[in-house]
Amino acid sequence: MSREPSVRFEQSGAVVTLTLNRPDRLNALDSEMAGVLLDAIKAIEKNSSARVVVLRGAGRSFCAGGDVAAMHAHRDDLPTFIENTIDPFHACILGLQRLSKPVVACVHGAVAGGGFSLAMACDFVVATRSTRFVAAYPKLGAPADGGLSFFLVQRLGSARGLETLTTAGQRSAEQALQLGLVNRLADDDCLQPTADQWVAEMLALPEQSLRELKGLVTAQSAQALEAHLHREKAAFLRCAATPDFAARVAAFVQKLPA
Repeated sequence: MSREPSVRFEQSGAVVTLTLNRPDRLNALDSEMAGVLLDAIKAIEKNSSARVVVLRGAGRSFCAGGDVAAMHAHRDDLPTFIENTIDPFHACILGLQRLSKPVVACVHGAVAGGGFSLAMACDFVVATRSTRFVAAYPKLGAPADGGLSFFLVQRLGSARGLETLTTAGQRSAEQALQLGLVNRLADDDCLQPTADQWVAEMLALPEQSLRELKGLVTAQSAQALEAHLHREKAAFLRCAATPDFAARVAAFVQKLPA
């Protein structure tokens, strides 16, 4: 029996939908999923029939962040394991930003850690009213990755951005909307119709106009984002090398349901 792909790729007309597909792990990110997602992003860029991309998650949540259980399984050399995950993950973040097609993050449930980063790397975010945006990193004794410390400061300013990364580690969907982290809210049973309506609005725009506008907007920060991702990686690896990080990973895994 073949295993389900960790990222599903579906195209309907001009719309490509990418679905994070590890629902039993709340779509936690590992190196394999990051690699599959990166391949999908590269394929979309070459796909002349694709005009809009939707990124969503299967199951109860969009994405609960990095796979902490996998980190613990590689506790003998955490920095190397994390580096092997961060590299393709950061390539995904850059790929989403540089993609010539607009990307809509369609999120629900937990949007935590690297999942928060993924959502912020998209051009637009539509969320259910019960969605929770959680920075999560300090619980592991880590900084951010996936450009989250870049995107939050870019959108909120340094004070609000740092607050969201630290003491105000969880934001409701309504708070996220008010802060400008989310574009639109949907009732919990209307997420897909709301996203579909928005996608239809974009498809009604001239293709060349939409493409050029995305390029102009993302060009303003693309180089700065790439440099910042290198800083985030270095900071994360410094934290991953500490005994405190390993202890927090172990404690987190012990609390996971069997």
